[in-house]
Amino acid sequence: MQMQTIWSDRAGAYDVSGAAAHDERPALMLASRGGGLAVGGNAATAWLVLRGSATLECREGRFALAAGQWLVLEAESRPLLASAEDGLVLGVTLWPRMPLPAAADGALFPGLGQLAPGVRAAALRLWRGCAPFARNVPRTHEVDRLPLEALLRLLAAQQAGLRELVDRCPGRSLRRRRQVFARMQRAWLYLAGNLDRPVRLAELAERGNVSVWYFTKTFHAIYGEGPQAASSRMRLAQAARLLRVSRLSVGEAGAACGFENNCSFSRAFRARFGVPPSRYRAGTGATPHAANGTGTRGQAAVSLRP
Repeated sequence: MQMQTIWSDRAGAYDVSGAAAHDERPALMLASRGGGLAVGGNAATAWLVLRGSATLECREGRFALAAGQWLVLEAESRPLLASAEDGLVLGVTLWPRMPLPAAADGALFPGLGQLAPGVRAAALRLWRGCAPFARNVPRTHEVDRLPLEALLRLLAAQQAGLRELVDRCPGRSLRRRRQVFARMQRAWLYLAGNLDRPVRLAELAERGNVSVWYFTKTFHAIYGEGPQAASSRMRLAQAARLLRVSRLSVGEAGAACGFENNCSFSRAFRARFGVPPSRYRAGTGATPHAANGTGTRGQAAVSLRP
């Protein structure tokens, strides 16, 4: 299989759509030490943060990715990734006509999650075995299918927890349930990518091309909570993180997460964590631990629970 190989290193930048969109050849990508990658066209993408951190902006929003996280985006998301100075991020474009190995179960769902222990080293080893790479020199190579398929199987295995939720979706056939679940995951990602504001139900329903009533009912059935409750919880988790790692004031942290005023933020924060934001920042309250944002195994930690 002919594939583009791209390694963006030391503030290098590369537009994958400029090289691969014409003939829709898939691409294997790596961004390191401030490197950047942009993907346009009708390509789904998968990203694995192997070391450090990265920022990714796309149609679904903005994601601050940390080491050990994966992110899968559907076609037309048009991601723009920027690796941090300590970052090492692996990426794969998945074009419509690109064959997936049978072990991938025919589906990679949009989502954000944590890599299992040991996966980062294995992913990098497989990526290196697919084809030769040169820093900031895009090339086309005949890719070894064995490590490529192993890499895709490895990624599919990270979504085991998501696949368990497919049976909660309405639909008589497996294909239909997968379609519904992909739509709900698209909305879930939109919530996770817009932590700076409350997201309207109409926006989320539009992401899935369904009615507000159907969306709300189906979202709750899958994830065990309503979309507005999920949005509030995710934004409070982000505020808690900002209070811990930034120098923003309590009011600024609340405003950065879409709370209209300090009073409403403090009230919601205390109801969630049991202490006001000021005591939480001082470390005198309970320290919440990372937990699954939707109660699913494999989905990213987007909430903090006491």
